[in-house]
Amino acid sequence: MVVFTFVVCAEPYKFEAIDTMLNLGEAILKKGHQILGIFFYGSGVYNVKREINISSSMRNLPERLENFIKKNSLNLSVCSTWVNFTGLKSDDFIEGADQVGLGGLSEWMAESDRVIVFGPGV
Repeated sequence: MVVFTFVVCAEPYKFEAIDTMLNLGEAILKKGHQILGIFFYGSGVYNVKREINISSSMRNLPERLENFIKKNSLNLSVCSTWVNFTGLKSDDFIEGADQVGLGGLSEWMAESDRVIVFGPGV
């Protein structure tokens, strides 16, 4: 079994980073591997914002993300520094998202066999 950590650095709907991460995550779990956690960094923190304004023809990425973490009992953390920069509040987050510092990410990275970054990088 391989242990993964995902880091998301792209805002919603840009680069299709969330779509790719969710699809890859489903495949990884289906193969019997583990995802230790998903960490949102930089403008990626906007992905956990529960209420977004989209048309009825667009996919609801925060809802899809929330369902994915609930279904698979995954850890989801948001960089506390970037949350402060953006003015987001924890009340704005999807269910299951926690605000954590980079120390939390470094712990996950140390415990993981693979770290995959979605978006332009860190």
